[in-house]
Amino acid sequence: MHYPRIPMIAAFAITYSFTTISIIPAYAQDAASTAFAQKAAQSDMFEIEAGKVAIARGKDDAAKQFARDMVMDHTKSSTDLKSAVEAEKIELPTGLTQENTDKLAALEAASDVDFDQAYLATQVAAHEEAVAMFTSYVKDGPDGPIKNFATATLGTLRTHAIKVHGLTDNK
Repeated sequence: MHYPRIPMIAAFAITYSFTTISIIPAYAQDAASTAFAQKAAQSDMFEIEAGKVAIARGKDDAAKQFARDMVMDHTKSSTDLKSAVEAEKIELPTGLTQENTDKLAALEAASDVDFDQAYLATQVAAHEEAVAMFTSYVKDGPDGPIKNFATATLGTLRTHAIKVHGLTDNK
């Protein structure tokens, strides 16, 4: 029996095109998850290091308590993020970016008189950026452990942002 080749070729082409189309979003989702996780890890590392500097150098009790809270909360966030990325096999950075290294160096270089204000200013900027990044990922990121982490962490970041704005408004 002779089978026409054109229908088989057409069926193969249609199947192949649907398979290719469905794979592309998966790669885009992986890239979005990887980029988010790496930025979140950077944010945590910066918060922890800046907090340690503020604990050591700060003069204002409220700013120092905020710094202690940042070290504690962002250490927990880092642990939670590491758990979330395990299933996705995403490697997290182990050191600060040059941009964050420069921000930390600028904070360390602040005079004793200006230190608390400099620390709080970095915290306002860092938390506004983090809240925006986490909000975007919660809204648009693919479902899974990383999105669950982002959803669970967003409330804490919003609380930090409110708290640091309150500290800067009082100064």
